[in-house]
Amino acid sequence: MNMKQIMKNSLILLAIFGMIIIGKVEAQSEVDALRFSLTPSLGTTARALGLGGAIGALGADQSAVLSNPAGLAQYKNNSFNISVGTVKGRNQATYLDGANKTANSYVPELPSINVVWTKRKMVRGNPSKTGWVNTNFQVGYNRLADFNRNTSYKGANSKNSYTDYVADYVQGLDVSALDANDEQLEQGFYYYDNMFWYAYLIDSLSNGNYYANYDAAAPGGISQNGQIIKKGGMGEYNTAFAANYEHKVYFGASLNVNRVNYSEKNTFSETDNALTTGNWNSFDFTRNLETKGYGFSGRLGVIFRPNSNFRIGATIQTPTKLMLNDAYSDELYVLEDDGLVTDVRTIDKEFIYTVTTPGKYGLQGAYIFGKRGLISAEIESVDYSAMNLSSSDNLFDDTNDEIVDKYQNATNIKIGGEYVLNSFRLRAGFASVGNPLANEGDYSRNILSGGFGIQEKNWAFDFGMARDFTSDVYVPYTITGVESVGVENTLSSTKLMITITNKF
Repeated sequence: MNMKQIMKNSLILLAIFGMIIIGKVEAQSEVDALRFSLTPSLGTTARALGLGGAIGALGADQSAVLSNPAGLAQYKNNSFNISVGTVKGRNQATYLDGANKTANSYVPELPSINVVWTKRKMVRGNPSKTGWVNTNFQVGYNRLADFNRNTSYKGANSKNSYTDYVADYVQGLDVSALDANDEQLEQGFYYYDNMFWYAYLIDSLSNGNYYANYDAAAPGGISQNGQIIKKGGMGEYNTAFAANYEHKVYFGASLNVNRVNYSEKNTFSETDNALTTGNWNSFDFTRNLETKGYGFSGRLGVIFRPNSNFRIGATIQTPTKLMLNDAYSDELYVLEDDGLVTDVRTIDKEFIYTVTTPGKYGLQGAYIFGKRGLISAEIESVDYSAMNLSSSDNLFDDTNDEIVDKYQNATNIKIGGEYVLNSFRLRAGFASVGNPLANEGDYSRNILSGGFGIQEKNWAFDFGMARDFTSDVYVPYTITGVESVGVENTLSSTKLMITITNKF
């Protein structure tokens, strides 16, 4: 290999490396920060789910480690539990003037598996009633978030095209940055806009001055449709310690290791007006993303029991620092009016970055009606404007500024009640998840829940069900100076859960 060829290959490698580093902002945004921060817990046992997640002050439930780890101190025996369940979702979407489109999803899940060991202070063979009467240790796994969701939408756009967005995005860029060399044609393009240029979906009037290559004046507009398939979840491995002081004050702390597994396939398609010829007929643009990583956090909690009826608790959860790795690529399939096909894709890219989720502060309360039942409630505050993205290249300053402007402090509220009849329990609950967006109209989420349980001396069986009603807005693309049109989504999902508990 001669020196000229070596220099050429070196420049190509440097260009590819530079494109990967600069291009990471394509996949990492404030949306990623919100995805891994908006994880309100309704508990990971059927009892907690049936109570709307209002389990923090009650304790003696292993999912209390997610709400108030001090509740673990109320266990008086060793306990093992495992929960299994399913989540079925139905998303209805409206876009432009199109008809309402429905997409369904279904996934089985393992919400939790936990063990609590109790060490009781004994005096002459009897449990002590003074000092630290028992200390408890817990280890387990609890699922924090379910990302599985399918979205499908369709409409006719008479104002603009996705190609207008791409042309706007590359305005001012030298045409040499869009042109493809032989290596790109063989190994994959650097950016998605390179593919739009190569397929003549965008063109230029002059160097740096680009336009969308379609007839915007044609009647009827362009048919647009999209499909978004999201999969994965977020789980937490917990190690907790809790202590009981004279059945009056309970203390608890947990160390948490998070695991993230998320994938998304986002396809946006357009079909040009049939009256126009000499350009493209239709295209499918697909963006693939897979995110994996881990993180760490901690919780501190306390519960005060002034008498046998009242319990009041408070919790502080530290921010979670997630170390994430994104693997992503784009694909473009174009059918021309003359029948020719262009099928191209970008190179596979990877990028490592950090998301810091906001801390959480919670207050809990419960009133126990003797052996007849109980009512419990929680309030939790989360400041989503404190989310942060970072990397070794410090290229997220603009994104973090956008987070401060776009997001706000939100309050989650949970209320639950339980009726006791001998060993049988009947439960109901409600939860309202606060809006993280400063634009109040773009998000709402409310959950109704219920369930029942059978509590015996050495074992328990619980069943819980929750109906989750969420509305949000997804914007496929934005063009400078043009009012964006969003996909209005209404998601209704049903979660079923069974928990089996064994005391030993």
